Amino acid sequence: MSPEEIDAFLAEAAKSDGLKRLMTISRMFLQVPYADSPLGEGKGNPPDEDPLIRFDVADCTTFLETSMAMARASSFKEAQEVLRKIRYTDGRVGYRRRKHFMMAQWIPQNQKAGFIEDITERVGGDSVSIASKRLDAEVWERRRKKDSWPELAPEDIPEGVFTLPIIPINRARELADEIPAGTLLNVVRVDYKSMPVRVTHQGLVVVRRGRRYLRHAARAGYKRVVDELLDTFLRRNSAYKKWPVAGINLQKIM
Repeated sequence: MSPEEIDAFLAEAAKSDGLKRLMTISRMFLQVPYADSPLGEGKGNPPDEDPLIRFDVADCTTFLETSMAMARASSFKEAQEVLRKIRYTDGRVGYRRRKHFMMAQWIPQNQKAGFIEDITERVGGDSVSIASKRLDAEVWERRRKKDSWPELAPEDIPEGVFTLPIIPINRARELADEIPAGTLLNVVRVDYKSMPVRVTHQGLVVVRRGRRYLRHAARAGYKRVVDELLDTFLRRNSAYKKWPVAGINLQKIM
């Protein structure tokens, strides 16, 4: 769509309630091809000169960020402004200001900004446990070099122990029907000291004809944005051996 067509689309979508708007906007990404890290800071802004916003490809996080931003906007210009606030600390575009770390930056900062609200305990009750991750510049740099990720300055790496409530993966399937539509689901892996992250995937819970699906940009198997039965997704994640899944974290999209 052209910017003008997006303006018309968002103006019409803005007439419906928030959940319906989010469902409508996220649905238009179905079948969009998967691509790793397709968004950047734009041409002339190294080290990542990918576009600030695009609709031809997506990964799990950029699909959610763009859907969330468009659901809060009534024009293409406003959607870009909201997207900057979701992706960057203080909404100021720059690779070093991007919210790279889910547990340390993206989730807590977007909670503080009012974009999301944790509902893990509301759904999981007594089954909820706390996942923690110790992060520092040394852990990041060691992994960055191994995976050839772009460089961040040591002062850009959050230092400390960061936590997130999770529903253990063996309970997640039992509680899946309690997860509300419009929930952002985070996949949280077991803690490996060599890895600077524990959240490795995200998706949007949707309900169609009484059945729950995860709408997500899936690299494994699908290589596109799909609606996958939530039970199928959780069952597959519970079987991972190389880097096991510890559980799921749930955020209500505001």
